[in-house]
Amino acid sequence: MLRIVVGGLKKDVIERSAKTAGGENVVVTVTSDFDAAKKVKAGDADYYLGACNSGGGAALSVAIGILGYGKCSTVAKNGKKPNPQEIEKLVQDGKIAFGMAVESIEEAVPVIVNSLLKKHNL
Repeated sequence: MLRIVVGGLKKDVIERSAKTAGGENVVVTVTSDFDAAKKVKAGDADYYLGACNSGGGAALSVAIGILGYGKCSTVAKNGKKPNPQEIEKLVQDGKIAFGMAVESIEEAVPVIVNSLLKKHNL
């Protein structure tokens, strides 16, 4: 079971997309960016998903501050589509916080969740 926390803009869309993609294999908690990153840091959650208008700013700024830059990555910036191969590599490289532009949520989140499930053999 993967524990995913959600922060940023359009949290309801991220939550719905993650639950749809992960089914019974994920538990999704919606909270503030700060609380979400603290939960991951404390081991109370496994992964963080966040969104903002650009995909590279507020989506991950708090997570970077709490978890460290090396654990975070933007998967879809404003105006760009998420690349499944790049997301797969980020997951395999150990990233635990993922940011995206709001317009890419419904495309990026299923790819992230499926990559995480694959990594954990779920």
